[in-house]
Formats: sequence, C-alpha cells, structure tokens
Amino acid sequence: MAELADALDLGSSSSGNGGSSPPPRTKGASLDYEISEDSATVKEFELRVPRAELDTLIDKEADRLRKELVIDGFRKGRVPKTLVKMRYFDDLKARALDKLLSNTYIEFLKERKWRPATQAELKNIEVGEEIKFQIRVEVIPDFELADYIGIEVMKEEPLPDDFLLKQGIKELQERNGYTRETAEPAVVDNIVTADIIVEEDGKVKNQEKKVKLKIGDRGLPDELNRILVGVKKGVTREAKIDKLLYRIIVHKVEEKVVPEVDDAFARKYGYENLEDMNRQLLKKLKQQEESRIEDELKESIARILLERHQFPVPETLIQNEYEKLLKEFELPDSDANKERFWPRAEMRVRLNLIIDKIAQQEKIQVTESEVKEEVEQLGLKVNKEMVEYIGLLMTREKTFDFLLKNAKITERSRIISPKEVMDDTGSIRH
Repeated sequence: MAELADALDLGSSSSGNGGSSPPPRTKGASLDYEISEDSATVKEFELRVPRAELDTLIDKEADRLRKELVIDGFRKGRVPKTLVKMRYFDDLKARALDKLLSNTYIEFLKERKWRPATQAELKNIEVGEEIKFQIRVEVIPDFELADYIGIEVMKEEPLPDDFLLKQGIKELQERNGYTRETAEPAVVDNIVTADIIVEEDGKVKNQEKKVKLKIGDRGLPDELNRILVGVKKGVTREAKIDKLLYRIIVHKVEEKVVPEVDDAFARKYGYENLEDMNRQLLKKLKQQEESRIEDELKESIARILLERHQFPVPETLIQNEYEKLLKEFELPDSDANKERFWPRAEMRVRLNLIIDKIAQQEKIQVTESEVKEEVEQLGLKVNKEMVEYIGLLMTREKTFDFLLKNAKITERSRIISPKEVMDDTGSIRH
C-alpha cells in the first residue's frame, strides 16, 4: 500500500488551472469512474479498470524480472515465465498495481484538467473482476485572471535625508549602548522589570515574574504603555483591559546609555571621521529607502490582486504556509497563533497562485543559469529541489517587477513613518 500511495505523488503543483466540473460518472473504452466529491479544491473519485489490464501488466513485470533472474537449473534470462509468476506473484502484482494506478491516475488528471496541489490519498483499493481505486486529492482551483496591467498604486515620497541619517546613527548607538538602573521616573524607551498578574473576576488567571518591558513597545497594549510612564522601583500600577485586570509590580527601571557620536565613534565603524561616516551612511540608507519604497509598492499591488481574485485555496497548502510562518516567528502552534496567522497564510497561498498564473500567461521565466548563480550566492547546496524552489521564488519576484513596471504610480507626500504601518504577521508576499 505504501508504494501505491507513492504512485499518487504525481503532477502535484503549487500553480496551474483547475478544470470544468465533470459529469458524476463517465465510462470510456477502458476507464470507468465515479466522482463522489467535486468542490473547487477537493476531488474524491473511484477509478475502475478491467482486470485484464492488471493481468497484462503482471505479465510485463514477469518478463522484465525473468531477464535478470538467476535460478539454479536455468540460464540467466531463460527462467520460464510461469515459474517466475508462481514464485514472485505477490511482488509482481504489487508492482503492476502501482503502475496501473499511476498510469490511470495521470490519464484521469489530464482528462479532467485537474492540477493536484498535494500528494493524493489512496483511500481504498479493491481487486476483483474490476480494479477499483478510491482516491481523494486537493487541487488547484480554477479561476480567471482579473485585470493586472495598469494597477493604480500610491507611491509615498522618501523619508527626508536628515531623518534617515538620524535614525541610522541612532541604530548604531543602540548597538553599542548598555542599560543602567535609574531612580528617575520611567520614560519612553526605558526598560521596566516587573511582575505581571492578570486577574479576571477577582481570580488570578496568569502570573509572570520579572518580565522586561520596554515602554513604548508597539507589541504592548496601549493601556500598559500608559501606566508604565512615570513608574519607579517598588511602584504598583493597574490597568483594566476588556474583562482583565493587569497588576504591574515594578522591581527595576533601567535607562539605555549610548555612546557619544564623534570622530572616535565613526572610526570604530571603519570610517575616517564623523563627516565621512555621515556621507557614506546616508548613501547606504538612501539605497535602503529606495528598496523599501519598491517593496511597499509591490505590497500594494499584492493587496489589490487579492481583492480582485476571490477564490478558495487548498487547505493543505494553507497549513504548510501557516507552519512556515510559525517557524519564521519562532512560535508554537496554538489557537491564538492560528487565529492570528491562518488568514495571512491563506492570503500568501492565494497570492502565489495568482502570481504563478500571471507568470504563465505572460511567459515570465528565469534561466537555469540565473537560478544556479543565485543558489550559489546564497551559499546553498545546488540540487534539483533547491534549483526548482529558488527558481519559483525568482520567477514570482520577476513577475512582481513586471507588474510594477506596468502599474500606474501616483506620488504623494508621506503621512506616517514606515514603522507605524508594520504588520506583525509579516508581508503577504514573503
């Protein structure tokens, strides 16, 4: 049964077209089938093949085996087929069934124009006058491409040079800074070490000891950030958030101490002096800003494509993408994380199917040499699977370049900083 199940790992793809809905049952010259489930993403059906086709394949397997078989009393290749079939019938039958399933399954998929999203499940097999294969498979849904040429997107102006440089220098200072305890009232960016007790209806629901909290961290509820401002060691503060009461017992307040920005600071990073650092750092930051703005535009295009293409996607693909997100953020599988990341996983899968179909329609491809070069630059081992995977990612990025080149871009003044619009579940493109 394991070999038969492996035989169904054929034709699976993360992109492609579905087909039109077939009649519930059709009988051809050699293939009889009945479809029991026919949704946009799930197909379950029974394939029925005459016993004679299995017997023919068993004979072929026996012929193949007898050419290599050596048995006492017979020269190589001269063992009678009847003896081969008698001694090795179970193995020959298993191999023949495997080939029969593979051939019939592939033929059926081509006929229905279905593109498997994952390996199919062989639910049951019956061998009698007919060979019956009960199969369930998730498929890529059929969908029509909406307009994707001339997508209208807004391009915000780059952040000012002085702001970029200020932020860049601040990050360098932060890397070389250290924390020290302070008796002054806590302010934004201070680190507060505290016990957190969460109560509901007067009962303790959760309790954590000596947790470090950075005031102003967007990952904290606004109510907690507000009550932490101004606290000192030994202070207890409370905040009501929905039905929960948060009690914060402060153990310590620390401030970040950063080095002074001068020529010595610049030389530590390999620059000649402060002026040289400012010039080279700004050049690098402006390049990063250009890349960030391009990513913003591509993200906007992605969201518009998702709005224009509403269709269900195979659950297995969503599950795979969900697990990637958990790994990316180093998080466990939980109800809370599933509620948070599952919608993002679904959008990523649907977007990939859209982009793959656009690439196919526009004949957008990357060469094998381009892919191998990229794989080597990334320091990865060059093998068939890696080349195919990286090639797929490169093709998708090339398709986004195509969409951006053909988009209608309107420039506007920046209203908010990029950090204020960050989504903690990540980009829908990556």
